[in-house]
Amino acid sequence: MKYLLPLSLALILVACGGASEAQAEETTTVNSTTEAVWIQDDYDAAMALAAETGKPVFIDMYADWCGPCRMLADEYFPREDYQEVLEQCVLLKINIDNYPQYAQQYRVQSIPTLILTDANGTEFDRITGVMGSPEEFLPMISQFIAQGL
Repeated sequence: MKYLLPLSLALILVACGGASEAQAEETTTVNSTTEAVWIQDDYDAAMALAAETGKPVFIDMYADWCGPCRMLADEYFPREDYQEVLEQCVLLKINIDNYPQYAQQYRVQSIPTLILTDANGTEFDRITGVMGSPEEFLPMISQFIAQGL
């Protein structure tokens, strides 16, 4: 009986250690993908990189105070399935509060506005707002980007 308590504690510790290893393994798997690199507010650098790589430019016009903009940045774009699609583009985020000239240049009337351009800044298409869940929105983003490839 006096060995029952230490044995029970040992089994609990071993079981908890196994769960921690499984959780650590799961975390490693989730974080193993490389997140696409966004150019922040540097329009000229994005256009130069697009010219160099031949990729279209995916512009995310946003503002820090915009809830749907934050949702795209935090819940949609970091997903692995989005990363696979977005890596086909030069990615540019423009905060329209800090750089209103780009919002004017592209006649942005509401945010988020996603704009696909060539290396000269010529617009192929745009999406305004967020439509549906990440799973529902991904095909729209895929088709959107395909127009510039």
